[in-house]
Formats: sequence, structure tokens, C-alpha cells
Amino acid sequence: MRIVDILRDQNLLNRADFEKLIQDMNKNCTLVTSRISGLGKSTFIRKAIETSNVKYVKFPIYGDFDIDTLAERLRSKYSQLETGAIHLDIGTTANSQQLNEVLYCLLLFRNFRFGQVAVSIPTTTMIYIEFDASPDANFSQLPLFQYITPSAVVEKVDWTTLNIEYGGIQANIDSSNFKNLDVITCSRLIQAIFLPNKDPDYITWTQLSIFVAVFHRLFTGFSSNIYFGAESLPEPQLRMDLAQALLQSSNLFTSLSVENVRKQQRSATSGEPMTFSDAIVQWDKIQPFTLAFTASNDPLFIYKKPTDVPQALVKYFKLYYDACGQSSVGLSTMFPDYNKLIHSDFFVKSASLSYKYFNKSICPKCFGQYDLKQVKCDKCASKDLLIRSKSFDSKDIEIFQRDIAKRLQDDYVLTSDNFIKMLLIYLRVQCGIPVLIMGETGCGKTSLIKFLCQKILDEDLEIFRIHAGVTADIIINKMNAYIKKVQAYTDEEKRLWIFFDEFNTTTNIGLLKEIMCERTLLGEPLPNKMVFLGACNPRRQKTAQLIQNDNAHVGLRKNRYEMQKLLWAGTDQRLLYTVVPMPETMLEYIWDYGYLNETTELDY
Repeated sequence: MRIVDILRDQNLLNRADFEKLIQDMNKNCTLVTSRISGLGKSTFIRKAIETSNVKYVKFPIYGDFDIDTLAERLRSKYSQLETGAIHLDIGTTANSQQLNEVLYCLLLFRNFRFGQVAVSIPTTTMIYIEFDASPDANFSQLPLFQYITPSAVVEKVDWTTLNIEYGGIQANIDSSNFKNLDVITCSRLIQAIFLPNKDPDYITWTQLSIFVAVFHRLFTGFSSNIYFGAESLPEPQLRMDLAQALLQSSNLFTSLSVENVRKQQRSATSGEPMTFSDAIVQWDKIQPFTLAFTASNDPLFIYKKPTDVPQALVKYFKLYYDACGQSSVGLSTMFPDYNKLIHSDFFVKSASLSYKYFNKSICPKCFGQYDLKQVKCDKCASKDLLIRSKSFDSKDIEIFQRDIAKRLQDDYVLTSDNFIKMLLIYLRVQCGIPVLIMGETGCGKTSLIKFLCQKILDEDLEIFRIHAGVTADIIINKMNAYIKKVQAYTDEEKRLWIFFDEFNTTTNIGLLKEIMCERTLLGEPLPNKMVFLGACNPRRQKTAQLIQNDNAHVGLRKNRYEMQKLLWAGTDQRLLYTVVPMPETMLEYIWDYGYLNETTELDY
């Protein structure tokens, strides 16, 4: 009855009085907001809870949450909440009215009855609320929060809170000379390299973490590689120029299409016109340069044209070959023109990413790898005899690899285009960055992932095909099955690649964001042996001709109920693909696969 009385009294109060009443009832509750995602709301909340010396409990709410399941999850946390604080991480949900009812009762009265289950939060427990900052999030749609003023608003990255203990920021290369940097010095050095040519309104911690992860991997490989050792070429300035080239290539991973895709997605939400080609960086218009390191830590340089290679690197290898007495070795050996190579050449280079085609027996049918002593494949029904290199001599190994390339050519052909994309994907995986690819339907995203994972690296691959009917329960059950599979691995280096295909077609995309970007499932950490990849279609508006063809008098006419279902699911009839808006945290990881121009299509 108290709820009824308060609702009735609402009509008797002006806005200011009612807002004060809500604030008075909403004790021990902190609402944290930000202008865009990635500015550190979650870190702010975690640090605040740790400062209070209580247990941190994360409780995500996303998508088409089931009210009974939500109740059971919350009830299971009660013992932790008695001595802890709860972080309500709220993303885009399918039913904002139900979400408002749940939060109304939990925040103001600390209890709620879900069907036959009554749950509560102790009155002394601090509640921290974080809403996804994406334009389609529910914050503005919830009546309750029109009367709750945010306790903390994160407007921009606070460099004084930089976590200098993070493993990738300060690497101990030489313990005798290594000295830890303080926060101010470390921040100043990073900003000098990271900030130029970036929009300051869109700088986020997520971008910085990507930059640090990539540079840490490149610099670690650079420092331990025989080519780049000080003993090979003791010229400090030249080595410094190479380090600068690595820094510039690391920046490439945070400046391709994030800002443009975010602006394009917001314009699609608000109905403002924005040309799709202006929002997406096309693959044929960018000239990347970076490098990946093979299984034996040799460099594989990534570029479209030899002229994209930094001159410092060209000069370095010229001096290196001269110093080694190998002046006859041309630079084309180290920096070939990829447009002139053929499928088998690319395969030999790709094969160096693992030891699979060096010291393993291979099934000629499924191309699985086995110990050299094994004779037959135990995965294929035909039990084919395994094949292997005649010896460990480099010439015999190359002959063997080119034979494998010929066998694979009927199913997949390597070109300069997909070879470079494959190396960029591999580098992201090595850096621990989720691989999220945006591209048109049929441009080869899934086939490339399968070839790299299964034919080049021999990792386990699970393809989770997402569609509008995939519920939160389905995702959670699938992930629990994947967790059990990984926990059964005995090989320390074995990993499970999980590929979420067309992940932006479900309203439960917030849950997928938590899995792929935060590496947690309902707040619980996921195993390190999981590699997350995803493919999505662009949020692209239809042309006038396509809209005309969608007229109700053309083809099968949708009834009013079907149209209402589509609108409720968050789909927009003006869009070319039936997709939902992506949480903006995911946009930081998006890599635009781009379009295939006519020349590249002809190569395929």
C-alpha cells in the first residue's frame, strides 16, 4: 500500500518537491554517467567500492532479461551484498518499462517480488548504477531517473588516474637499468605519442588500452628479435627511428574508423542524414604498415605496397645485410611486392605463424596436425594416412608447405588482400584484443577466420551464428558449454576461438559486449584460453530505390503486428541490414573490413 500512497502523492507534489522526496528515499545509491563510453565509469565505481573496503559485486542487466532469472541471480548474491557493494551495469534492454519497475522498487524500497520469488538488497549496501552511454541506452527512457541527479559525471579521460602498474605500460627489458616511471611522467610520454591527430572529444581509455596492447606486443618482439638486436647494428638513432615507426603503426589500430562509425550510428538513430561512405573507412583507401611476429619470433611486415615501408626500416636492413656480409640479398626478399606473389607464396609466409607445417604430421583431408609418430588421422571417417615433410631441412619444409598450399587452393585462395587482413587479425589476437570486423555481407569475413584458425594455426573454432531469435539464455548456455570445453584442455598453448557471426542482429548485444570486450559473463571472469572474434554488418541506410521497393504494395505485405514486433526489437526499416545499434564500447574495437574494389574482386 505504501507504493500506492507514494504514487498517489506524486500528483500532489510539484517536480522539485517530488525530486527531493525521491532523493531522500534513494539512500546509499550513486548514479555514475558519462558523455560517451570508455571514459572510466566502471573503474570509478570499482575504485570507490575498494576504497570502502567492501566486496565488489557486479550485476549486469542487458537485452531481453527474464524477470524470474534476474530474481534468482540477485537472490544468489545476497550473502555477498551483506558485506559488499553492488554495481548495476545496465545496457540496452528490450523492455524499459519493466526495467523501470524493477529499479523503482529496488532503489527506493530495497526489495521486489518477482512472481513467487521475493528478493531484497540490504539497506546498508551501497548501490552504484552505470548506464551504457550509447544513444540507444535506456537512461532517458526511465521515468524514475528523471528525478535522480547523477552523483558523478565523467566528462573526459583523467590522466592522473592512469594505472601505471598495468603490465603493458612499463616493461622490464633490462632489470639493471630499468626504473619505474611516476604517473605524471608516464602520462606525459604517452600523451605526446597517442594524442596527435585525434579528436580530443573522443579520446577514451579503451582506445589507450588498445594502443598499449599493440605496442607492447610489437616492442617485446622487436627487443627479442635477432634482426633488431643492438649487437646486430649498434646505431642508437636508427633503432630509435624503428621504435617510432612501431609507435605510429600502433596508433593505426585506434584511428581507422571508430569516430566515423560512432557518428554514423548516432546519425542513424537521430534520423540526421550522413553519407555511409563518409562514415566508414574503406579498405582500399587505407595504407597500413605494421608487423606481426611468427612462431619463431621472425618479423612479417604488413603493408600494401613496398613504398609504404618506412625508410628507416629499409635503411636498417640494408646496413644489416652489409654487416652480415650478405649484400647480395636484395631488399625485395624482406619487403616483396605482395601484388606479385601467388597463393603458394602467401601460404609459405602464413605457415610461419605456427609450427604446424614444420614438425607435425598433417591429414591431407581435414588438415589437422598430429605428432610425427602418428600414422592415420583419427578425426576423419576415412582414416587417411598422414603426410609430413621429408626432413627438417628448410628446402624440404618449403616443398611440403607448397604441396599443402596446392591441396588447399580448391577451397580457399590467398591473395595480397586477404593475406594482409589475416596478418592484422592474427596481430590483434596476439595482443589480446577482441577482433570485431564490420563489412558487407559476402565479403569473406567468416571464410577468412576459418582458414586462419583451422588451416594455418590449427586452433579449435566455434562459430556462433547470431540472429534476432537468439535470447540471453541461449547465449549464456552456449558460453557455459564453451567454458567446460576450455577447462578440459590439457595443452597449455591450446586456445578456443569463438566467432560470433552477425553479432549485431540480436537485442542481447549488451551481453555479447560484456563477453567479448570485458571478458566476463554476468560479472564472472572468463578463461584466458578463449579468443573472441565477431563479424557484423554496417548500420547502413537504404537507398531511395530500395525504400521504394519495400513499399507495402510490393511483395509480401507485413501486417501491423509484424511491423510492431520489428519496431519493438529495435530495428529500423530505413536500414539496409536488420541490425541493432552497437554499444559504443564495441565501436572502439571495430575494424572496418571495407569494400572490395574491381581489381581485388578480379584477383579473387
